[in-house]
Amino acid sequence: MNGNQRYNKIAGTDNIGGDSLKNLPFSLIVWYYSEKSLRAAFLPTIGVSERNIAYLCNAANQFRYYTKEDTVMAHLTPKQNLLRLFSGEIPEWVPSYSYYGRLPGVDEDPANMSVGNPALPFRMESDEPGVFKNMWGVPYKAVEEVGGFMLPEPNAFIIKDINDWPDIIKAPDLSHVNWEETAKQALEALPYSRETSAMYYGPGGGYFQMLMGFMGFNEGLMAMYSEPEAVLELFNYLHEFYLPIAQKYIDYVNPDVLSLGDDTASEYAPFISPELFRKLLLPFYDDFARLGRNRGIPINFHNCGKSQVLFNDLVRIGVTSWEPVQLQNDILEVQKKFGRQLVIGGGWEGRGRLTEPDVTDEEIRQSVRDAMDKYAPNGGFMFAAAYTPGSTTDERTAHWNEVLQKEAYDYGRAFYNK
Repeated sequence: MNGNQRYNKIAGTDNIGGDSLKNLPFSLIVWYYSEKSLRAAFLPTIGVSERNIAYLCNAANQFRYYTKEDTVMAHLTPKQNLLRLFSGEIPEWVPSYSYYGRLPGVDEDPANMSVGNPALPFRMESDEPGVFKNMWGVPYKAVEEVGGFMLPEPNAFIIKDINDWPDIIKAPDLSHVNWEETAKQALEALPYSRETSAMYYGPGGGYFQMLMGFMGFNEGLMAMYSEPEAVLELFNYLHEFYLPIAQKYIDYVNPDVLSLGDDTASEYAPFISPELFRKLLLPFYDDFARLGRNRGIPINFHNCGKSQVLFNDLVRIGVTSWEPVQLQNDILEVQKKFGRQLVIGGGWEGRGRLTEPDVTDEEIRQSVRDAMDKYAPNGGFMFAAAYTPGSTTDERTAHWNEVLQKEAYDYGRAFYNK
């Protein structure tokens, strides 16, 4: 597509107010994506009338630009580029989703960050060294072998019989909380500027994982199949706590992306049937998703494992982005089915040869290029991956991550300009 054709797509015409635009030098056209609109502006140096400049710039405020002969170029912030992807458009470059803040090897603020809720303390004191309890009383322990992630302490589950949950699970009283002030504190604590990084807000609601934290997988899954009504009662109790908070908080923080999530699948299949998923979990996800739908906010859903069979229902309730999409899913089939309606965040995993001690930097770089070449050509894709094997002090893992993320940044930046 040449410059004139690109302009016609933006402006919808090749003649506005009598100015012929067919032969204008498009080296000075600037366009950028913001919120949900594709916006464009002509600079007066190319002789376009004030009327047409006003017509094209009426929605524009601040933007940055550079020139390249006969090409419509943009210089988006990482946030604008990510939101453009979520709108269903081809992004300027392949975004990299960050799980850890600024990506190693990349001297730029990340495309995404999360806002917290200081009134919902996850970590509470415990008498046992190295262990803390969350606000529901579940003991957590850092596991160095998986990168220091906090996991429920094995064999220390707080519910033995699902029917006993009313005696054990007690929601904290938050009636005293000033949610506007709480949101203000959270926004002031953001690690990056909202001009450059899209802000995700996660309201909670991962009730499957919460149940497994309460009971462990063996007893939790048995409860879902043998005592679904008791499980549903527990989920309703949790929902009556989390949903009203989200309904208040979301408008105070005004997020760019609503982030939901629940790890409901193993490497091979979902832990529960799609039918049980629809009965026990989907209605709660739908309530949270409605907060995004009603405000025009993109909805991300975090779900590890082979969970693609569940995304017919999740897309139906408005989910527009899925991460991390691991390789056990048929990613090309998912892309064929949903197109750019569902952004795929993933497409790479550190396994096999990529985790052998003698793997070379070039092999890691090539794996990134292969992933983008396979999944990114038609848009609807963001690179969402990281090495997590080994301990938190493993220098080799840190080096691999730096090579990985630097290549994702470099190759992704040039991908749609090849």
